[in-house]
Amino acid sequence: MLILASIILGSSAQLLIKLGINNLPAELNTILANSGIGLGLIILGLAAYGISLLLWMMALANYELSFAYPMLSTSYILVYLGAVVLPQLNETVSPGKTIGILLIVVGVIFVTRSKSRDGP
Repeated sequence: MLILASIILGSSAQLLIKLGINNLPAELNTILANSGIGLGLIILGLAAYGISLLLWMMALANYELSFAYPMLSTSYILVYLGAVVLPQLNETVSPGKTIGILLIVVGVIFVTRSKSRDGP
């Protein structure tokens, strides 16, 4: 659960920061006058990164790095799906990106299965 929570928060942080940066150009003239939605999303994304880091450290205390680190790559999947689903990001689905994501999934499956077969 610690790994999953860290991955979800880290992925959310990426999306929030991207959304915030996308909103900054229109607000550059008013950023000094008020915080604006863009800066707020960036700060929220950085806070999510901070919490994700704490959860990640707790996960590393409970799991072997050879298991935990490959699981972290699943954040690529979450960020890709989030970027495609959120209309503000205007990301597109492409065969190359989708194949790349599927290869990551297959890789994570191989790593986690080989870990369970390697013994305790």
